[in-house]
Amino acid sequence: MAEWFRELSNDLWLRPDEEGEEEARFVRHALRLGRGHRVLDAPCGAGRLAIHLALAGCAVTCLDMRSGFVARARRRFRAEGVSGRFVVGDMREIDWRGEFGGIYNWGGSFGYFDDAANADVIARYARALRPGGRLLVEQLNRERILRDFRREVATGNRVSRNRWNRSRERVESTYFVGGVHRAHDRSSMRLYTPGQICALYERAGLRVERVYGDLEGSRYSRRGQKMIVVGRK
Repeated sequence: MAEWFRELSNDLWLRPDEEGEEEARFVRHALRLGRGHRVLDAPCGAGRLAIHLALAGCAVTCLDMRSGFVARARRRFRAEGVSGRFVVGDMREIDWRGEFGGIYNWGGSFGYFDDAANADVIARYARALRPGGRLLVEQLNRERILRDFRREVATGNRVSRNRWNRSRERVESTYFVGGVHRAHDRSSMRLYTPGQICALYERAGLRVERVYGDLEGSRYSRRGQKMIVVGRK
């Protein structure tokens, strides 16, 4: 499944454009972003969260490896009358230094790569932050997923068939849309424990401030839906 994320169909990535305001509000609060603060959304998808941060006055940079997603984000910003910076690129190649007050990785977008590359992404995010800046990474809560592991999940006309690869600590999924499976519609996502991902932050020079468990701002628990880690440079 190497580089599976390059081949996965577009319609398996994106959630509806009208969703995102509540999540963006949480990100803005957790990163303590105000008007004029520079923030990086990487990967940004079609700008589902980024547009709300821009409307709140943040200076947003949107980065994604899929040019079509970046183009959609640019069009939405233009339609809403707000500005932003749009970059087609790979988060493994981010090379900004001390530029952003906040960076976030949202929507199950962390854990694509092998362990070394995942750690390097965190280090690159950290280098891109200015002193005092914050990084937020969101994943589904591994403890909850494994406790109630579902080998098949149906959402609308989409079905995912899942397995837990214990030795690699990854959920590996095969997708069917309308009952049809396309050979490239597979994914492999590394899920971290809180201790594991906090260690990545600390190794990159970030002090973990808080681990949240939901959008209401509750602290992480094994029963929570999410694991949202915020660290400060």
